[in-house]
Amino acid sequence: MELYQRIFEICLQRGFFCPSAEIYGSLAGFYDYGPIGFRIVEKMKQLWREKFVIQPGFVEIKTSLILPKKVLEASGHVKNFSDPVVFCKKEKKAFRADQLLANYGEFHHFANLEELKEKFKKLKILCPDCKSELSEPTTFNLMFGTTAGAIDPAEVYLRPETAQGIFLNFKRVFLQAGSKLPLAIAQAGPSFRNEVSPRKGLIRLREFEQMELEYFFNPKKPEFEGFEKFASKKIIFKLNNQEKQELSLKQALEKKLVPNQIFSTFLLWQQELFLSWGIDQKKLWFKIIPKQELPHYSLCNVDAEVSTSYGEIELSGTSYRTDFDLSSHQNYSKENLEVLDEETKTKFIPHVIEPSIGLDRSFYTVLEHCYREKSKTKDWEWFAFPPAIAPYSAAVFPLMKKDGLDSLAKEVYLLLKQNKIDCYYSDVGSIGKRYARADEIGVPYCLTIDYDSLEKNDLTLRFRDDGKQIRLAINVLASKILELKEKGLTSLEQ
Repeated sequence: MELYQRIFEICLQRGFFCPSAEIYGSLAGFYDYGPIGFRIVEKMKQLWREKFVIQPGFVEIKTSLILPKKVLEASGHVKNFSDPVVFCKKEKKAFRADQLLANYGEFHHFANLEELKEKFKKLKILCPDCKSELSEPTTFNLMFGTTAGAIDPAEVYLRPETAQGIFLNFKRVFLQAGSKLPLAIAQAGPSFRNEVSPRKGLIRLREFEQMELEYFFNPKKPEFEGFEKFASKKIIFKLNNQEKQELSLKQALEKKLVPNQIFSTFLLWQQELFLSWGIDQKKLWFKIIPKQELPHYSLCNVDAEVSTSYGEIELSGTSYRTDFDLSSHQNYSKENLEVLDEETKTKFIPHVIEPSIGLDRSFYTVLEHCYREKSKTKDWEWFAFPPAIAPYSAAVFPLMKKDGLDSLAKEVYLLLKQNKIDCYYSDVGSIGKRYARADEIGVPYCLTIDYDSLEKNDLTLRFRDDGKQIRLAINVLASKILELKEKGLTSLEQ
C-alpha cells in the first residue's frame, strides 16, 4: 500500500481529518479536521505567528472572505486567474491540460491558449481514464462567484487568496502604525479556488488555509535589521538547471539568486518554521523559479518544495510583488496609496515581498515525515511529532479504575490543566493499549498513576519515542513537562 493511502486510513481512524459532508458522499476538494488534526494545525499556526508575526513592526489582521468584483478586477484575478482544462467527450470528466502534457514530458510555460491547442493536436492526447477523445483546451476561471444583496445584487467572489484583504487595509493599518515603513501585515485564514479536478487529499483543495505576510518597504532601502546575525546560515537552493546547492544567505545574495536581504530572511524563517513542525530537512529545498515563468507582477519567486509519497510538492511561495498590487488598487479605487519618504520628501508606492505558506499541504507533509512504522519495540504505527505541535503534551492514565487511582489521576489531570499544559485523561482499556493509542496520535508523554503513587505521591512518566520510563514526584510534574517540551525531548536517551 502506498504511504499516502496508509496515512489517509490512519487519519480517518484517529480523528485527524475526513472528507467534508461524508454521510452524503462528500464533494471533492473539501475536508474537515477532526479533534486531533484541528489541534495540530492550530499549533502549527501558532508557531508561524511566533516566527513571522511576533516581531517589531509586524501585525496580524483578519479580513472578509467575500470580495467585490472590482477588487479582483484590479488584482487581475477576474481576467487571469484560470487553468487550462480539457473534457472527456465520452464521460463527464475534466482534466488540467497542463498536467496531462506533463505526463508526456512537456513542462513548458504556455503563453497562450492557441499554443496549448497546437500541442494537444500534435501529441494526440486521449482521456487518461478511458482513452476517449478530449475536447480542445479552454480556460476555466477558478473563483467561486455569487451575489450580495436583495436589491440590485452586487457580483462578489469568495477570496482566492488572503493577500488582497491585506492590500485593501494597507492605508488604514499604515496610518495606525505611525505612518512608518517597513510594515509587515500578516493574515491566516481560508481561501477558495474552484479547482478543475482536485485530487491527492489535502494537497489540492477547493477550500484551503493560507498563512501570508505582506512586507511593505521602501525599494531604496532593501536592508533587513539584524541580517548580519544570520547571514551565514544555509539553505538548499534548487537552481534553474535542477542542480541543488547549499548556500548561505550571503552567498545567495552574491549570486543574485534572491533580490535582497528581506527576501532571503523570509526563506530562512520558512526553513526554521518547517523544521520546527517536524519536516525532514533532507527532503526540503527552495526552488528558484525561472524568469520566463514568473508572474507578470513579480521580480523573483522562490518556492519551498518537499519530497513526499505524492512526489515533490510546493509548501510555500515567496514573491517580490514590487508595487503592482497597491498601484493597481490605487488606479481602480482612485484612493491615494502613496507614502512619504521623510528623508527625501518624495512620495512613492511601497514595494512588497510576500511569503505565502499553505497550511493544509504542510500539515499533510508533517504527517508523512513524522510517520513511523511498526517495529520490534512497537507493534503499532505512530507519529513522532515535535512536542510543540503534538495534539496533546501528555496523557494521564490510572493503572486501574479503582482503589482511588482514578481519583488521583484526575487530580493530576487538573493540575496540568491549571499549569496551561494540554493533556487528556483516559481509563479505557489496558494500559498497553492506552500507550499505543497515545503513540498513534503522537502524544510525547504518558503519565501513569499506580499503587505506589498513592503512597509516594509520584507517578511514571513514559517517553513516546523509546518507551522508557522514569518516576517523577507529582509536585514537580508540571515544570518537568514544560522543560521537556521546551527542549523538544521525546525519549529518555536524547
